[in-house]
Amino acid sequence: MEIIPEEPPVKAGPALRRYSPPVLIAVIALHLLFGGAAALWVVSKYSASRKLTFNAGPKSPNPSERALEHRVQLQKKMQSVSAPPAVPKRVLTTGLAKVTLPPLPEIRTAESEPHTMMGAGGAGAAFGATGAPSLGGGGGGNGSAINFFGIRDISTSVVIMIDVSDSMFTRTGDASGRKLVRHGKDQNFQVIREEAIKLVQSLTPQTRFGIVRWSGGAYSWKAELVPATEENKQAAIAHIQGEVDYKNGKPKPGKPGGTRHDYALAEAFSLKPETIYMLTDGNATESQAGGGLKPIPPQEIYRVAEEGQKELTKKAHLHVIYYLNSQEKSDEVNMLRGLASRNSGKFQKVEAKGRKK
Repeated sequence: MEIIPEEPPVKAGPALRRYSPPVLIAVIALHLLFGGAAALWVVSKYSASRKLTFNAGPKSPNPSERALEHRVQLQKKMQSVSAPPAVPKRVLTTGLAKVTLPPLPEIRTAESEPHTMMGAGGAGAAFGATGAPSLGGGGGGNGSAINFFGIRDISTSVVIMIDVSDSMFTRTGDASGRKLVRHGKDQNFQVIREEAIKLVQSLTPQTRFGIVRWSGGAYSWKAELVPATEENKQAAIAHIQGEVDYKNGKPKPGKPGGTRHDYALAEAFSLKPETIYMLTDGNATESQAGGGLKPIPPQEIYRVAEEGQKELTKKAHLHVIYYLNSQEKSDEVNMLRGLASRNSGKFQKVEAKGRKK
């Protein structure tokens, strides 16, 4: 039988022999107390020497300041949005281009393109190929908007001049052999009356107006301009329809006849209007003692208008309508266009129904 030797007993160390458990607990508690006191002292010492700082945020603006800032920001934003796009730089060269463009087609203006007249029972004149009316210089600026054969203006006083010489009726077949073959509204001349009537009807009561017809002599409907009341407009329409007709512009006693543009212009300017519309089919003529007619020089016609303008406080607009009832003549065009341009007016050609070409 194997004998296991007995282990010798363990001897207790000096520390275990020296302290009992209560004493050991007290020692540990004492160490913890001194350690906590030391830590508290260190923290209080360093915390007292350290300065605390507080950085506040930006001051809040009042409502008015916020609104102002909002408007400024909004304006900046709108400017950035509406800023025009950058224009690229163009490269210019003095060299010859390899590609040449074809020439542009000629554009005919309203003055060079005669208007076509409508029938007497129709809607009036067709104002050119483009339909765009000519614009006058403006008249008084606060009067009626007026329109005669496509020439528009604004005026507080207007005179309508209508040529009633024989050629105005014979060249369109309204008269033949010194006698009328068409009467009143059946005439091709009726279109002229209808345009004049439309102008009169468009006037406001604050606008004054007059009517002058002429051939060998010049005749005014009234001795002075009258306001465009309903009563006066109805009387004027009756005058246009009944008196503005063939052989109703005969020479006055003691004065030579013909087609006296000079008499008619003097009569129109004596009424002192702001705007004058003059419609005729050609140049002015003067009858001779031994018979026949001779032309009145354009300079004489211009002089009469110039003298009439001098009597006005404000220069009148003189618009001229060339009534094409036969072949167009360059001397007539030059004289009538010159008359309009010298008097702040517009020139227009109107082709008559029944025109003899």
